Amino acid sequence: MSYVFPIFGAGVALAGGDKLYGLTGYRRLFNRLGWSRCAVEALGVAEVAGGLLLVPRATRGLGGAVLLAASAVVLANEWRHGDVKLAAPRGLLLAMAAAAMLTPARPLARRAASPG
Repeated sequence: MSYVFPIFGAGVALAGGDKLYGLTGYRRLFNRLGWSRCAVEALGVAEVAGGLLLVPRATRGLGGAVLLAASAVVLANEWRHGDVKLAAPRGLLLAMAAAAMLTPARPLARRAASPG
């Protein structure tokens, strides 16, 4: 179970990189929603950053918060334009981001006092 969020984060970061790179499928999707290239790139940056923040447990909550906010904006935009085909996958991403946000960080290990 400890690998779920890091693997999920890596996948989201990869998808964000695809948006930054400007893959044709993402360009068509976001053009249909009326997004500018700059807005898609900003989403890509948020997904890369949020995804990478999910990998270490210490920053998992922050990564979840970034992804939750970014995905909520996309879902609201899709909903407003009546394009709800991707609502289920987007909902899963929102749920995973919320779960990551609520996962407690691992407490710092205490060092034993060295003799001497």
